[in-house]
Amino acid sequence: MNTHPQHPGTTRMNRELSICIAQINYDSAHIRAHLERLKAIIRDQRQADLIIFPELILHGHPSLEKPEGFLYRKLKAIYGGISQDLYRFIREQDARVIFGELRRQGDLYFNLATYADRHGPQHYAKCHVHWTEHFTPGREIKVFETPLGRIGVSICFDAAFAEVWRVQALMGADLLVNIAAVPATFPVRQMWRRLVGAAVFNQRPVIYANRPGSYFSGHSAIFDAQGELVLNADGREAIVRGQVSLDEAATWREEEPIFPHRRPQLYREITTRSAPRPRRVSAGGWGREG
Repeated sequence: MNTHPQHPGTTRMNRELSICIAQINYDSAHIRAHLERLKAIIRDQRQADLIIFPELILHGHPSLEKPEGFLYRKLKAIYGGISQDLYRFIREQDARVIFGELRRQGDLYFNLATYADRHGPQHYAKCHVHWTEHFTPGREIKVFETPLGRIGVSICFDAAFAEVWRVQALMGADLLVNIAAVPATFPVRQMWRRLVGAAVFNQRPVIYANRPGSYFSGHSAIFDAQGELVLNADGREAIVRGQVSLDEAATWREEEPIFPHRRPQLYREITTRSAPRPRRVSAGGWGREG
């Protein structure tokens, strides 16, 4: 990647990014071996500009532990140091990595997306917690400042809310990333439609990193700023690489200047009114998506 300094309000850099999506699953039975596997992937793929793992890939998902809540107890007793261990390793490798982890603060548990590089970690706490989950919702949409540009990161069910993507774009995100653990019961085509919409309406590339396997749907993907599919995986474990052009995205925003023509005064209903609550239908087990 070739970069040079830019003004905070611009997106003009020579930025062709190499993206690695590590579409892998979590091994709760062998946490140390799993941590070493994450490190091996980072070591092998560190020449990529950005390495992306799925949601909660470091600690696992509490709802998948039996009995329910077992992971919360393990987090107190066993997993205390693995986050710091991984941060140190990423710094030593001079890599740039996005991954999901679980964070405990007292009796509260947060579902985090972490961006880490040689300068240390930055965190986003999932704001839209699925109704089948028991996390404490985050209270702030974030855009990470990175050597690659500004990266807006969301987690799984966040993708259902167009406001998240738009706020990140308004905050100057050059790239939008969603890390997920979407079960196979939720249609891939529906998830992809959300991602294409995020790319088209915000004129930014979108990267989706989901878990694979028998329970999850996989199909991680990259879409360019016009919503075209650049790269996708299937439902199996895979390490895939693709390119993202932030220059092409910036050029498209100049050719089709949507954002300068926004009229925010007309959009007040977004923050003052909610649609009627739908009748809740049991999804069975963990739910259709998280």
